[in-house]
Amino acid sequence: MRAFIAIDVNEGVRNNLVKAQERVGTKAAKIKFVEPENLHITIKFLGEINEATAEEVKKALAEIAKKYRKHRVRVKGIGVFPNPNYVRVIWAGIENDEGIKAIARDVEREMRRLGFKKDKDFVAHITIGRVKFVRDKLELEMALKDLANEDFGEFDVEAIELKKSTLTPKGPIYETVARFELAE
Repeated sequence: MRAFIAIDVNEGVRNNLVKAQERVGTKAAKIKFVEPENLHITIKFLGEINEATAEEVKKALAEIAKKYRKHRVRVKGIGVFPNPNYVRVIWAGIENDEGIKAIARDVEREMRRLGFKKDKDFVAHITIGRVKFVRDKLELEMALKDLANEDFGEFDVEAIELKKSTLTPKGPIYETVARFELAE
């Protein structure tokens, strides 16, 4: 299965991010927006894994989850990857994300131990859209600038999830394979 490790966001944040997607719109650029149910924070993309590896990943995540407490974070601001002159990904930022960064460090270490390659440095974010091509750079820039400090609400980081991604012509379908609750 094609898998990744993620933290889910709540309905309120999802709804606010959908409104942001609508505000960015598709006039200035051809953008494939992430479906509301697929909005999440990716901790690590694993790629294709077999059942035995999935079991090892689950064991590691269960141990990591025990080390961290549930906590609140705020979703605020819109940014882009790789840079404003060449926009490929539009994302929402996470404030007070030290807990998420610590979880990501542990996940990275444990996944390396299981033979996965190191990712580039982790930045906590929620991808809201992928830009296929830009029609009007200035208009896109203005729309994004308008949302630069927008507050999308708070949510509780409650669990680390192993998710399966099934690619379809209409876009990916994500399914939670295993969920590991953080400590109270």
